[in-house]
Amino acid sequence: MNGLYDSVGRRIHYLRVAVTDRCNFRCLYCMPSEGVKWMEHNDILRYEEILRIITAFASLGVDKVRITGGEPLIRKGIIGFLHKVTAIPGIKEVAVTTNGSMLEEYASLLKEAGVKRINVSLDTLDPERFKQITGHDVLYRVLAGIKKAQEIGLTPIKLNMVVMNGINSDEIADFAKLAINNPYQVRFIEYMPFALERKYLFAADKMKQQLLKAGFAKLIPEMSNHSPAQIYRFPQAQGSIGFITPISQHFCSSCNRIRLTPDGNLKPCLLSNQEYSLRERLRAGISDQKLLDTIKQVIWNKPKECDLKNGGKGKRGMHRIGG
Repeated sequence: MNGLYDSVGRRIHYLRVAVTDRCNFRCLYCMPSEGVKWMEHNDILRYEEILRIITAFASLGVDKVRITGGEPLIRKGIIGFLHKVTAIPGIKEVAVTTNGSMLEEYASLLKEAGVKRINVSLDTLDPERFKQITGHDVLYRVLAGIKKAQEIGLTPIKLNMVVMNGINSDEIADFAKLAINNPYQVRFIEYMPFALERKYLFAADKMKQQLLKAGFAKLIPEMSNHSPAQIYRFPQAQGSIGFITPISQHFCSSCNRIRLTPDGNLKPCLLSNQEYSLRERLRAGISDQKLLDTIKQVIWNKPKECDLKNGGKGKRGMHRIGG
């Protein structure tokens, strides 16, 4: 059986790589409201270390890589790094998740580097609310970046909305309307607690009820392609909508991914505190074969299900994991 498999038979072929914990936003659900402590520079993996890890994963059958942060576009040298990632043998798709604030400037450079598509984190369409959620009055800049990416063909564009009860949960229909006239996949994501003590959960069933009340009565389900999102289309729409339900409806049984944190930890499950450090092994001179063996062992030990199913809570903030 070729490829990377865990102990319960899930094939792992998707690697998410956070290249930094730093971000130019301070989103409510991602970071503490004050006292953010960034990782030390030397604790962050160097680009050559990340490339070595991705190359190892590719040789074991991983073919899809997503670059995240924090905000990945603020890391110096990111475009040159992406050119090297897209050139790794075996990697068929490289995508980037961004908050969109720098996307208008970087969209063409991303495409030239071989990036196939982008995900944009966008939680409101109201400028004042955007400022409240992110700490910055730059919604206009994010929308301009999305438009630029669409114009140059950096598509399909996925818009990720973290739905927070009492914060932006009244905008679900407005976001769904974006998919009528634009070829976007608008994805509604249930709030996940991680290390923050905030009660923002607004379950997907409530989201769907809102859409029904707003006139979205005919949602046509699409076949799953191992994405955690439940995707739906509606008549005459150019795009689609999706629901990502880590809280109300876990999708552990079909998980196909693993994460690399900015400080070099392999994290087999987003919603588990299980981590394995690679940074010190790399800097101590680990051989290529030993690196491959370590990766295979980590994958084999991937948790069968996430900690949230048992009432657990993450120890890292989202910016220290990667979106």
